[in-house]
Amino acid sequence: MIAATLLAGAIALAPMGGHPADSRAAHDMRGFEPSLYQGKWYKKKWEDNRKCIMRRESRFHYKAANKSSSARGAYQFLDSQWRVSLTHMLMPEHADRKKEVKALREKPIHKWNRYWQDAAFYTVWRHGKGAKHWYYPGSNCLG
Repeated sequence: MIAATLLAGAIALAPMGGHPADSRAAHDMRGFEPSLYQGKWYKKKWEDNRKCIMRRESRFHYKAANKSSSARGAYQFLDSQWRVSLTHMLMPEHADRKKEVKALREKPIHKWNRYWQDAAFYTVWRHGKGAKHWYYPGSNCLG
């Protein structure tokens, strides 16, 4: 029974096309899980910051859409200002998926899957140098 449960969990997380962006887990749009993106800008030590920011910004909901602004997704990027910039920032590391990254320009950020939103967060976060984008007076997420 335990082996069957572990196998089912492994199958659910296994990439369908060999890349985390294609995994079933990438399409799970609710809740906090370890980042599927673990590329150039990822460091495990920043996961607590990411979790705090996600909780504050969207209550861990990747499909979050602010009703009074264009803030979208788990990290509440301003879609009107960030969407094209994010795809440009993602492109160098994801040159092998150029067509897919370019296609993100046509989708609101809250419709990007978990992998792409996490990749966008870490690419902007840049080992803490981009923390100012989530500055909030009195927040303990950044320190």
